[in-house]
Amino acid sequence: MRGWSTAEVARASGVPVASLRGWERCGLVVPGVVADDGYRAYGRDDLVRLQRVLLLRALGFPDDDVAAALSGPDAPDPDTALRGHLDVLDAVRDRLDRQAAAVRATLGGRADDPATMFDGFGDPDPGLDPETLADLGAAWARTWAAGEPVDGAAAQALARHHRAVTGPDVPPRLAEVLDHHAPGTAAYARDALAVTPA
Repeated sequence: MRGWSTAEVARASGVPVASLRGWERCGLVVPGVVADDGYRAYGRDDLVRLQRVLLLRALGFPDDDVAAALSGPDAPDPDTALRGHLDVLDAVRDRLDRQAAAVRATLGGRADDPATMFDGFGDPDPGLDPETLADLGAAWARTWAAGEPVDGAAAQALARHHRAVTGPDVPPRLAEVLDHHAPGTAAYARDALAVTPA
């Protein structure tokens, strides 16, 4: 199997060599291939893990939680996790497309009402503090994207927090807020909440 050097991976990923070395020292992404010249190099599985690290960080995972999301007892297999990441990325792209269309319509003089001008921008207000709801929605989206099972420790801890903040259910307006982060987040939250009903 061909391996890629740290310098090659740094150039391709945009991650500084120093960061790659630091992640290797702490065991987050460790090159696992012995190259022809005897040096350790990154194999495809190592690159997949690095890709997941970068995706989780982009989704807002604190660095301390990234390793647990990748290798914890409830961690999904890489393909399942990447499918979850892809769903979130598609949702983000769709939201940005809606925002871009709204701005184009405004610039072109075709938008003269709030619904058109702010499509893709705002969250519905289910009667709770918007910042709290945004944090809750982002936490559910991250947990779902990480492939955490609904009955796993991470999802159940979040379900307890959800109940404390908003109650035991996901009413329609709250579902809109959750799905704003990534379609399917509300269904995932409902499933997690149903595991141990309040």
